[in-house]
Amino acid sequence: MTAEEKPPTEAELREAELLARALEGPDEPGRDLSPVEDALGAAYLLRGSRRMQLGELRARAVQERIWPRRSRARSAAAVLLAAGAAAAAIVLWPRRAAELPAPSVQLLRAQLAAARPGEPATIGPLAAEMAGYRAQIHGALARAYGAHR
Repeated sequence: MTAEEKPPTEAELREAELLARALEGPDEPGRDLSPVEDALGAAYLLRGSRRMQLGELRARAVQERIWPRRSRARSAAAVLLAAGAAAAAIVLWPRRAAELPAPSVQLLRAQLAAARPGEPATIGPLAAEMAGYRAQIHGALARAYGAHR
């Protein structure tokens, strides 16, 4: 008695019934049978290769049925999607924080003199020092984040 002539075991009958339900059942939204199809294709390839009955043409036919080639439009869409994701990652990648220059001693003295109560306001030297410091701040920001165009 060969292996094919023996009656199936309970486990084999149960697996066959589950597989038949999966393959012959009504198509439901969200139901994916590709893992079952992949498993069946792999089983056919293994069985055929063990018996050495799977010729080159038959092997290609089974392989095409299991893993169909993607269309050019789908491949092009995947390439464009990958390029877009790479461009977004480059543009949105976090940058280092800008290193701002420390205020000079002259600026701090000018601020202190302008803030003293009871003395006449000395806005002229403060304005001159602040203009120089603002230029330094804007230069540091432009180096860190790019110049405004």
